[in-house]
Amino acid sequence: MTTHAEPRPRTGALVETLPASYYTDPAILEIEQKEIFAKTWQYVGTVDALAKPGDYITTTLVDTPIIVSRSRDGVHAMVNVCRHRFSEVASGCGNTRAFKCPYHAWTYGLDGTLVGAPRSEQIDDFDKSQLPLTKLPVAVWGPLVFVSLDPQVGAFQDWIGPVEASLRAANVKLESLTMRKRTTFDIAGNWKIVAENYLECYHCLVAHPNYSRTFDTSALGYTFATDAHTFISNTAPQDRVLHDAAAAPYKAEGPIGVNQNDYVWPNFAPMTWPGQNNLLIYSFRPTAVDHTIGYFDYFFDPDVDPDVERDFMAFLDEVGAEDVPLIESVQRGMASGLIDTGRLVPDENQIEHFQKLTKDAIHGSSAR
Repeated sequence: MTTHAEPRPRTGALVETLPASYYTDPAILEIEQKEIFAKTWQYVGTVDALAKPGDYITTTLVDTPIIVSRSRDGVHAMVNVCRHRFSEVASGCGNTRAFKCPYHAWTYGLDGTLVGAPRSEQIDDFDKSQLPLTKLPVAVWGPLVFVSLDPQVGAFQDWIGPVEASLRAANVKLESLTMRKRTTFDIAGNWKIVAENYLECYHCLVAHPNYSRTFDTSALGYTFATDAHTFISNTAPQDRVLHDAAAAPYKAEGPIGVNQNDYVWPNFAPMTWPGQNNLLIYSFRPTAVDHTIGYFDYFFDPDVDPDVERDFMAFLDEVGAEDVPLIESVQRGMASGLIDTGRLVPDENQIEHFQKLTKDAIHGSSAR
């Protein structure tokens, strides 16, 4: 996998998009939830929230409530469903010695082991070891935690490896980053439109004036490469920003010299930006066929100047907010039902690859 594509003009024919119905039909989303989101690694939280034994967080993946906890032995992920009568055993986040089901007080250790159940001594052949919370695959990458609902999910390092190499080549030091802020975007659009908007800069000069004054958003300036489930792209700062600090929206001096915009299918986008050690994680999940929740999670070294952080986050929150009405406009256009497919230009080849991965997953389901 090439981590930095060579600058070159992109040429080729127009390519037909997925049908609009793939973005408006609830039945398609139901397939995607089962065949895409339930079978891939999903970003669920930060190591900061699991700093010491007893710390835990809860969340939901594809209608499945989960717990992620830290014991003295490490980080664990489990289905947040009691093995007795299906009640959720934990809520919110915090620190605890054990998870006690609020319904009948079945109690589980931090690793999900059943440690006690009221009146269990009255039950013939009651074997606590056979009734733990259901374990899930879990992985820690720098300051981030990932979980999959699929026991057969591929190795996490194979999934994240190319992007990790890309970020390290850009001088990102993952191990020293801590989370500073989360910005939430409530988007009235299908999750695939959110992804596709991210995976091209053809719209940048039109829709992101401040970003385009800062970075080279021409066809030559925005380079990208795709391979399997990984998308690697980058843009360099404009010369005027490099030579005039006052022209930049934030102080961009430091070991990182490029805006690296990477993506791991289906919904994980790590980015880094010129300046001191930083990472911006863009993640999103569908809540309905026409609704998506997106997050910008900002990570910095502990010694980064707070003023730099503030200006940096304000600049990128502005860029993210500019995308929301674009995505929502596309959703309305698709919902009209009068135009079946669109066309992709060569500068949108990443979208073509994304749509192929998605279509293969959807149609692989129907073939079984």
